[in-house]
Amino acid sequence: MVRRREPVWFRPWVDIEREAVALRSFELAWVPGLLQTEAYARATFIGQPFTPAEVADLVGARLDRQAILTRERGPLFVAVVDEQVLRRPAAGDRQLMAAQLSHLVACADLPSVQFHVVPRDTSTYPGLDGPFTLAELRDGSRVAHVDSQARAQIIDQASEIATLERRWERIRGEALPRGRSLDLLKEAATAWT
Repeated sequence: MVRRREPVWFRPWVDIEREAVALRSFELAWVPGLLQTEAYARATFIGQPFTPAEVADLVGARLDRQAILTRERGPLFVAVVDEQVLRRPAAGDRQLMAAQLSHLVACADLPSVQFHVVPRDTSTYPGLDGPFTLAELRDGSRVAHVDSQARAQIIDQASEIATLERRWERIRGEALPRGRSLDLLKEAATAWT
């Protein structure tokens, strides 16, 4: 039996990710977990009340999830991030950020990944309300994962999914096209070196 390392409360979402044909993710403050390097993932847990062993399990679980992006018939993953994600130093470490952004450039070349950036000069937009991910499953059904300071939740109610899909379209509409997003990503990566 394979030991699962992700938190019990997060396992239903990991199972959904594995079954999804498409994932659309918006992140306001972090690189999406499916695109994080090990060092960046580790930095996301700094200051939290975890033991080194717990951090190792959490980071390992996050990295294990990334296998869906390179597997045969994996999901289309469309990631939209606010530009501040590329500009804020994780753990104050320039080398960590340079490596993370170089990794993002490589991920953006994967056939299953589309990466977009909402530029920092964008005025207020619906993404400022927080991150979420929409998953489309093989049967056409859709579910969402919404994270907050207090808890994460999976949403499957049609009216709430419809609200999140409208928000997604508004957020995606503020983001740069893929080519320009990649140019901005490369420029940000260079700025960290």
